[in-house]
Amino acid sequence: MLLIGEQLNNMRIALLSNVTTDLLASMLKEINDIYLAPGFDTWQQEILSSASGLYTFKPEAVVLLLYADAYSDTWGDREKGCSVIEEWIGMVRILADSLPGVPVFVSSIDVSNVTCHFGAEVRLEVYFESYFNERLQQLHAAGCNVYVLPVKDAVMELGRKYFYSSKMWYVGSMPYSMKGLAAIAGLIARYTSVIKGAKKKCVAVDLDNTLWGGVIGEDGVSGIQLSNNKEGARFKDTQRVLKKMKEQGVMLAILSKNNPEDVEPVFSHPDMVLQHEDFVAEVINWEPKTVNIRQLAADLNIGLDAFVFLDDNPVEREQMKAECPEVEVIEFPKDTSQLPSVVAKAYEEYFLTLEVTSEDTKKTAMYRSETKRKAEMHNAVSMEDFLKRLKMTMTIHFMKPEEEKRVVQLINKTNQFNVTTKRYSQEEVHALVMGKDSDILTVHMADKYGDQGLVAVLIIKYARMVAEIDTFLMSCRVMGRKVEFEMMAQVKNLLQAKGIQTVKATYIRTEKNAPVENLYDKLGFTVLDGMCTAFGDRKEYRANVADLPAETGVFRKVNSAPGLERA
Repeated sequence: MLLIGEQLNNMRIALLSNVTTDLLASMLKEINDIYLAPGFDTWQQEILSSASGLYTFKPEAVVLLLYADAYSDTWGDREKGCSVIEEWIGMVRILADSLPGVPVFVSSIDVSNVTCHFGAEVRLEVYFESYFNERLQQLHAAGCNVYVLPVKDAVMELGRKYFYSSKMWYVGSMPYSMKGLAAIAGLIARYTSVIKGAKKKCVAVDLDNTLWGGVIGEDGVSGIQLSNNKEGARFKDTQRVLKKMKEQGVMLAILSKNNPEDVEPVFSHPDMVLQHEDFVAEVINWEPKTVNIRQLAADLNIGLDAFVFLDDNPVEREQMKAECPEVEVIEFPKDTSQLPSVVAKAYEEYFLTLEVTSEDTKKTAMYRSETKRKAEMHNAVSMEDFLKRLKMTMTIHFMKPEEEKRVVQLINKTNQFNVTTKRYSQEEVHALVMGKDSDILTVHMADKYGDQGLVAVLIIKYARMVAEIDTFLMSCRVMGRKVEFEMMAQVKNLLQAKGIQTVKATYIRTEKNAPVENLYDKLGFTVLDGMCTAFGDRKEYRANVADLPAETGVFRKVNSAPGLERA
């Protein structure tokens, strides 16, 4: 996994606020290109002026940090408070509209409203905080790239006494303590890092004393700790967090030293939240877990560095660290009452995403259906026979607006089948699809076992009647099914319709994309220059469009957008 610092190192991030942020910016050491609005509390002027430094900076992300108590005279009156919030929301809308495709992270607000209150006075602080969040969510639902940066959560975790500094506010117009600034800096780094760079994909989780208290082989179903209250509640709450993660696209896998027949009855336990269908795989045996996780990675066709390991046993954790250093090992809490919060923190650290796509919600089912495909492959007489028996369908078309977030997600997390591993922000993808000199093609796949969703992306750039394949990537779920050959046949149709006779391509070797090192050779391209012996090496290719592959014939049906059909 890329470190946050590596993910942010080359990003341009604008930091706007109604307080002084110089010290905060200096703490964001991972980000080496930050724009700060000149002058105190000038964030609205920056947004309103099309000639401001904000827009000439061309940020890839914007963070708007709002300190509510700078307007403390408004929060005692509902009408005044709502008026201020609507003014802020109007500014955020203008900002989002002015920077299409650029994520805008707006801090949730903490209204402390330090003043004298009598006992029966109606307190409006919580109302205003909720109202502001609701209005931000409405902007997002309306199509704006606006996301809530959960600063209020950080305030609650630290407590206002430690989060703020009255002295810093009155002396320097900066209300946060050093602890508060560190918490905000961590949030900014974590949330903006999601824009570029893949995170983890799968939690490999133990069972005994992890998903429930006790040892199932010794205690039996009736003796384990798993309930709605007391000691067993901590394990049920942990399962709830994992279930939520699964619903947001994180894969769960069981990695347990146990007898399968001992474990099976637990799934009928009334407080067992996680069920068989929530796991992409269940590896329950007495083999070393390091051996099992390597096999699991091969079965799922993902790298070891895509895993996070959750296990109560310190010996297992140390062995995993020593023998599979690519796997991220969660430090299991000595006090298991902290287990749910530790797992939730792991989500933020390793799996945080800005959007949950339809493919994310179906990911576990997609991987489970892969088991059925592999069983079919073993029964097939040949690979072509297997592919035809799958009854595959492909839909290939120019990227649609509603696919933009999924395309950005694939571009920034696909490593194995990715010829260059170029990373693009949502702003950059938006610019490419709107430009006259580029096309983005997307591919959807399905077969008799189910819909696999949007699985491949191809970016083509044009210059002087020569096409260049800038990005060619595909989900590991569909590797080995001749998808790349069928895609190139459709690209052939597109380029011939445009009258283009020559196409160029590049392969850049990375640590993980060895599976596509010879992709262009197989697709009929000729190497012009370069050889790959080390990471970062590249090969340049060229091909006559007429020599590109014909349609494969293994797909039951291929649906092509206008401009991609065979002439």
